[in-house]
Amino acid sequence: MSDKLVFADEAQDTEAPPKIRKPWKVLIVDDDEEVHSITKLALRNFTFDDRPLQFIHAYSGEEGIEQLSVHKDVAVCLLDVVMETEHAGLETASRIRNELKNAFIRIVLRTGQPGQAPEETIIAQYDINDYKEKTELTRGKLHTLMYSCLRSYRDIISLERSRRGLERILECSTELQQKTYLKDFARGILEQIAAVISQEEDAIYAKSHGVAAFDNTGDLKVIAGTGEFTECEDKDAVTIIPEEFSDLLHSDEIGFKSQLTKSGFVCINRTNAQHMGVLYLRDLKTRNELETNLLQMFCRNALTAFENISLRTLLEDSQREIVYILGDAVEHRSKETGLHLKRVAEIAYLLARKVGLPKEQAQFIREAAPLHDLGKISVPDHILNKTDKLDEQEWDVMRSHAQVGYEMLKNSDKPLLKLGAEIARDHHERWDGTGYPAGSAGEDISISGRITAIADVFDALCSRRVYKEAWDMQRVEEYFQLQRGLHFDPNLVDILFDNLDEFTAIQSRYKDIYNSSED
Repeated sequence: MSDKLVFADEAQDTEAPPKIRKPWKVLIVDDDEEVHSITKLALRNFTFDDRPLQFIHAYSGEEGIEQLSVHKDVAVCLLDVVMETEHAGLETASRIRNELKNAFIRIVLRTGQPGQAPEETIIAQYDINDYKEKTELTRGKLHTLMYSCLRSYRDIISLERSRRGLERILECSTELQQKTYLKDFARGILEQIAAVISQEEDAIYAKSHGVAAFDNTGDLKVIAGTGEFTECEDKDAVTIIPEEFSDLLHSDEIGFKSQLTKSGFVCINRTNAQHMGVLYLRDLKTRNELETNLLQMFCRNALTAFENISLRTLLEDSQREIVYILGDAVEHRSKETGLHLKRVAEIAYLLARKVGLPKEQAQFIREAAPLHDLGKISVPDHILNKTDKLDEQEWDVMRSHAQVGYEMLKNSDKPLLKLGAEIARDHHERWDGTGYPAGSAGEDISISGRITAIADVFDALCSRRVYKEAWDMQRVEEYFQLQRGLHFDPNLVDILFDNLDEFTAIQSRYKDIYNSSED
């Protein structure tokens, strides 16, 4: 039989190597090299919370301050009292707290000459955490000391992270409150989540790709997206969010729910069967329970605010839709069909911005402009649609629509309808004072009325009607130049034709489509 040894194949280690966690930093400040060596030897295999120690060495108080200026996350400082001077360690401890403003590091004074610095005096006068004689620091006592110091440091840092996290939530919430519109707010939530999660070097957080979605009609639609989801607005969120979150999304349970997995984070806030807000962040990871709690706290508050803004947006959209329905009803009575109201609204908005009005005010003008002819609802059909020239009595009835529209809207306490009343009253006033109903002139006419007058006439001249073809732009410009300073605010006329391409682009974007039967 052969005596040759045969070695079995070693089993292949298929497991991933364990992740090395960030070590605790321990600064040894002592002018005796042997103290450094003995301390390292005694603590060479020490771990706390599965994290080893990393030693940093300094041989004078000044060098210790320099090291702490570089390593701001040192957990424990083992500090000799007598070095370059008899009280170098005491001075260094004072500088750590007062000069470096480091309240977190645990400072342990060590001395070989205890008579020079009595323990009770040092503890009372200096912000240190322990005071030891070098002779009593055996291996076992060093381990006990290190457990005590690191446990205190860990808990203090945890409280500080919690405090900073809450500050970030308040800061982010303040920033989000500045965002008025739903899409801006939703995008802001996704952007601010990065500020809520700890961004220290050892954090696991990775920039996420996310979506914010809202359901108010039975369809969970994406409101805003970041990263790879930037182009996903208005898509069905269920097709984007992974299947593993399906149970969470389809649950009918009211309230806030969240789920964090390897593939990302989803949270939902359902207030009733019709309303649900959802945040999904792919690849988002948190380092510890604190960050998870901060993330959930921020998202809970953000989704509550998201819900409130969503409902407000729904009310505003409903109000806006009612305005168009009212205006459109009048347009149909006077046989003015198509997208006239939409074009007037957009032209008025652009003109308002070009003249320098704030965006919010311009937006209000855009939304109220469709009410300019609301008063025509009181004008009889035989006058409203008369093809021949109106007689004096009929003309008086027709001109009354401006005042009627104003009277219908003026008593509302809603800003949009109050502005609609102003536009209804003023859009037939003339710059030279010969308009109606009040004969106001110049800047006594509201800016909203002056803007809507130009928008209304410009679109009417540029558009086809059953009784006329659209005018060419040269003829339109000749008319406005003729009426500049008479009918229209001359500054607004100049702005209109200085930016004519932008205004005609609105005409093209909302072009009427006519049936052949209308010819």
